[in-house]
Amino acid sequence: MLRVVMVKSVILARGGVLGRNTGLGGAHHNLLVALKNGDIRGYQLGATCEYDLALKTNPVKRLLMRWWSHPRVVKRFVKSSTTSGNCDILHITDQEQAHLVPKNCKVPVVVTVHDLFHLFPKQVKIGQETIQVGEAKPPSYRSRDLNKLKSGLMRADLLVCDSRATLSDCKKYFPNVKSICIPLGLDIDSFANFAQTDSQVIGPAQNLPEGCNLLIVGSHDPRKRLKFICEVLGGLDDSIKNEIHIHHVGNAECPYGGPSTQQLAKQNNVQNWYGVGTNLSHQELMWMRIKSDALLFPSGSEGFGYPPLESMACGTKVLCSNLASHNELMPDNSCIEADDIAAWRKAIVEIHSQWKQSDGPIAADQELIKHSRNFSMSTFNERMAEAYSMME
Repeated sequence: MLRVVMVKSVILARGGVLGRNTGLGGAHHNLLVALKNGDIRGYQLGATCEYDLALKTNPVKRLLMRWWSHPRVVKRFVKSSTTSGNCDILHITDQEQAHLVPKNCKVPVVVTVHDLFHLFPKQVKIGQETIQVGEAKPPSYRSRDLNKLKSGLMRADLLVCDSRATLSDCKKYFPNVKSICIPLGLDIDSFANFAQTDSQVIGPAQNLPEGCNLLIVGSHDPRKRLKFICEVLGGLDDSIKNEIHIHHVGNAECPYGGPSTQQLAKQNNVQNWYGVGTNLSHQELMWMRIKSDALLFPSGSEGFGYPPLESMACGTKVLCSNLASHNELMPDNSCIEADDIAAWRKAIVEIHSQWKQSDGPIAADQELIKHSRNFSMSTFNERMAEAYSMME
């Protein structure tokens, strides 16, 4: 007799739509595709509940949408879907949308927690440097917003943390809510084989200057430590520095004031700094990873840290600080102590030497691609199926 396996429906909810090149947007996209394709055994995508972000929307209207309109839409949608049998689990895909967790929800609610920087800001001391992680004194409307997020997380049935460091924080701040660690997944084959399947180079990677090209991906938030990396680069010998080109994908302005990335580069006599901006397509960013000789990732604190994993999946070398939780992604003994300027300079000089010897871009590192498979989507999908089954 054949056993009928019931497939349960998961509704994914978030606020405004974020692009897949962002960390939160990419994590949402990967989970959505896995559910839509039936890759999470026993579960399928019921629907998504989100809205488009209008760039020129009045700030007051955006706040009304975030605090009142959209939470009501999510609550009504989940209620009607549950009544019709089309919703078995509600999954809020990042902690910045935890206010969407309905009160007295009739189905289990899962929230993915990438980090708690903004909910519980702190200062981190790295050598002689002290960096602010999260906004220390947010404006009153943001403080109210953060309280809504904390209340939502306390109403959840399960917090899925994408790193051990974030799991530790969740157990500390939300001890009465069940929490587990499931590292995010990546379609490794699509990264490893991208150059073969999309052979036409597009975007800024078409015109990379001749030399050793180093990539930085991320905002100019103080925790990203772009000031530190400018100090590292500025102290290199001119003969090397002049042959190194830095390409920063991200916002050049610091969100809390202070010098821009271009100003920092100039102050530290970094010769070749290029601001690539934030509007690259997925394909354009892929080519930047592939055509660069290495990724620089000096960050002082991360929830997960997609950029190192994405670069390794392309076979691109990564210079990464030995701090949580991006160090959880790297091969053993490959990270650099975050405050060791000499070690960072030595590692960059070595990348430059490899570029010099290769007489062109450094070849893809197959061992890094192999290591990145520890974070494949198949592993993530298996663990998500187990997590969802805990809610039955």
